[in-house]
Amino acid sequence: MSNFPGKMGSSNSTDTTVLFKQEDHFGYRIPSLLHIPDTDVLLAISEKRLGPKDENADTLMVRRGTYNKSSINFEWDDVTCIESAQLHDHRSMNPCPVYDKEKCTIFLFFIAVYDSVTEQEQLHSGRNFTRLCFVTSTDKGKTWSTATDLTDCQLGQRINKWATFAVGPGHGIQLRSGRLIIPAYAYEKIPVCQCRAFTFYSDDHGESWRVGDFISKEECGECQMVAMHRGHGPEIVYCNARSIKHGKHQYRVQAFSTDGGDAFTEGHLVKKLVEPPNGCHGSIINFHSSKISHINIYHVIKKHHFQQEKGTSKLAKDFEIILFSHTTSMESRSDLGIYLGTYYGHSPTWTDPWVICHGPCAYSELAFVEIPGEEIPLVACLFECGSTSESEQISFTVFQVDEVIKNILEIKPHDNSHC
Repeated sequence: MSNFPGKMGSSNSTDTTVLFKQEDHFGYRIPSLLHIPDTDVLLAISEKRLGPKDENADTLMVRRGTYNKSSINFEWDDVTCIESAQLHDHRSMNPCPVYDKEKCTIFLFFIAVYDSVTEQEQLHSGRNFTRLCFVTSTDKGKTWSTATDLTDCQLGQRINKWATFAVGPGHGIQLRSGRLIIPAYAYEKIPVCQCRAFTFYSDDHGESWRVGDFISKEECGECQMVAMHRGHGPEIVYCNARSIKHGKHQYRVQAFSTDGGDAFTEGHLVKKLVEPPNGCHGSIINFHSSKISHINIYHVIKKHHFQQEKGTSKLAKDFEIILFSHTTSMESRSDLGIYLGTYYGHSPTWTDPWVICHGPCAYSELAFVEIPGEEIPLVACLFECGSTSESEQISFTVFQVDEVIKNILEIKPHDNSHC
């Protein structure tokens, strides 16, 4: 394994760019990333908050990044407010964009919560003060449409049965069929509130939206999804979600769908993927192994997959690669890492994490980025971190994909990087 180009093996202060930083009277939380396919543009989105709590959320903010080939990094425009992504007397939360490739349109979903009503107040009263909204952009995030509120016109019959709900946060996905999927979760009122992950989805390029079935068994909330190919068969939608259990020894929840994210298998715990007390949001992306078959790292990941699949030779050249970012400590929200799994018809077997940032960390967001004309795809990560608190800033780092795989599969004690 030689000739790995790029920044080898570290995400230190010289590699990390602070995109959103806490100021005297406001801060930022809840990172979201979206790469515009076939372009060099990356959008970083977050909530602007006027205080430390969820009910202090205000508006959605965005920065546009343009790829710089010489630095293998992105150059960022100033922070701007997405003015139209709000309703009167409501706060905007949980940015969750998805890109429709056929219509070349960004759908930026978010929830709008009335005034300063908290999630706990909604759970205790059983009264939902949250609305489902989106804005669109057809010019790579330069301008945005007015907000569309789906709560009453399309989905109110379902939404009004919940104590509250939210989307994502992070990003949605589009299937080969064209279906747009927004990951979401809701609190059912039966008879006490239970949290369940599910999807909002559209089969007509966002003209209408439907509600998928709840994931059963394990309670789970904030989630993200990937679509994994199985040759010419239907895609498998894999959901990775935050556990709602509290206390020590918490783990992530996963479930699978064979019908495009409408219905899922029962949720099951993944003992390799740990949660801190009270849980934390994580991010998941995937790509087919053929996308890296031309670079040096391919034979390494192929060998790893071959070993995980018990040596079945026909699987070695046709599999999905999954990356998952999350805090890696069971004691606190700290030490952000990236795990790797491969998939061909069985539950992913996860590696140990490559820690890319030690210290206080929280929510993270991954993006798989293919830049036109660039041989090696990129893995971008936007994440909450700080020196004493995980919400001091939202930072950005980017790696070439072979660097990520190399560091995960060759991780050794004390090899982890520092930010």
